Amino acid sequence: MGAPTPSENELRSLVRLLDDDDPGSFALVRREILSIGEPMLPFLEELRARGGADLAARADAMSRELRFQGLKTEFAVLAARPEPDLETGAFLLSRFGYPGVDVSLYCGWLDRVAARVQEDLPSDADPAMAFQRLNSHLFQAMGFAGNQANYYDPDNSYLNRVIDTRRGIPVSLSVLYLILARRLALPVHGVATPGHFLLGYQAGAHPCFIDCFNRGRLMDVSEVRRMLTRSGYEFRPEFLSRCASREIVIRMMRNLISIYEKASSRDHAEMLSTLVEIMLRRGRPQPAS
Repeated sequence: MGAPTPSENELRSLVRLLDDDDPGSFALVRREILSIGEPMLPFLEELRARGGADLAARADAMSRELRFQGLKTEFAVLAARPEPDLETGAFLLSRFGYPGVDVSLYCGWLDRVAARVQEDLPSDADPAMAFQRLNSHLFQAMGFAGNQANYYDPDNSYLNRVIDTRRGIPVSLSVLYLILARRLALPVHGVATPGHFLLGYQAGAHPCFIDCFNRGRLMDVSEVRRMLTRSGYEFRPEFLSRCASREIVIRMMRNLISIYEKASSRDHAEMLSTLVEIMLRRGRPQPAS
């Protein structure tokens, strides 16, 4: 039989021991709190609200560590899948930046947006018409676009904030589009072009590309080539290959790592690097850009 579940009074007493200044005692309390896991969070919040500044800081740090421990476990479950679910990965990443985010609210919003696009489509609509309606609804009617004014804001990489602000960077806006396209059964995929993530689909005999950062601008291969050349990249045909969901999630995290490193938020960058390593345990992701 396992150990009995601690009572609320026992959990409350345990967090109060964080006030102990002895390093050895603190280490024991920390280890015990981490072993219990997220059920400790409400009691840490109580301590944060009622304790002094130093104790509140310790409670905050302990809460962050607990949440990150849980997040690592969920990322490990995701990474173990041959093809991780993109929507799950994107919202797990949102929980890194916004631990209290209610993911179900955003999933409901995605369901409603896709349903509205579907309602506007005639029964005999082909994929080209569906793409046109999704582009129109997302980029014109709802106003989603690239955040030109503040490109390096971390919020541009968190899907919940992209939905809230209707601004993002190429990969996060593409993820939003991919998640909606999946609900509409549209054959679109990620294209990991360096420096500027795109989406791809087949338009008859020719590949077509969607630039979500620039309000769904459609591009052909020659336009993608020119875009890469202008950005200083030598064009390679493999740049236009389909990008797996694992690679997309890793690219989102690596973008954030770069942003946090530039902002001297070393702790955030290091924690995200740990999550990247978890996702790298399977698959062959491409480098960030």
